[in-house]
Amino acid sequence: KGLMKKFTLYLILVLFSFNLFASERPLTTADRLDIIDVINNYGLAVDNKDYDLFRSLFFNDVEARLVFDPSFFGGEEIIINGLDKWVAYIKESGALFKTSQHLIGNPLISYDGELVKVRSNLNSRGYYKGEEGRSVSLWGYYETYMQKDKDSWKITKHTFFSLGTDE
Repeated sequence: KGLMKKFTLYLILVLFSFNLFASERPLTTADRLDIIDVINNYGLAVDNKDYDLFRSLFFNDVEARLVFDPSFFGGEEIIINGLDKWVAYIKESGALFKTSQHLIGNPLISYDGELVKVRSNLNSRGYYKGEEGRSVSLWGYYETYMQKDKDSWKITKHTFFSLGTDE
């Protein structure tokens, strides 16, 4: 009887400590490459104005935040809830530009609870429509939270923090 109690207590402790470290589980190389592909496809979709690709990268209930520094949009913070509103915002802001190029790099991938967090740097340049030679450069970083949906990774929360601009 005493041995059974000790065994049960030991089993509970083992299961409890496994759950404590479950979020510390390592990502496979394939998962890491898939996550980086999502980040790269984000930039590609915005630059190519491929809104079907853009839409495919997010969950329907995505939360997007844009936190601008004082040199761009007066330092305002924009919060957008829901995929339809997020796509509409990207279409509207993209309509200002003839073309753009997002350079996204240095992805740091880790678990944050049950979600995967990716911190990546951004340097983006947009060329205004109808204003030959006028462009804006924006740099900063993204904090992107993802989870796996069936066999693919999707973004559940995406935040951009701007660090500076040059126009």
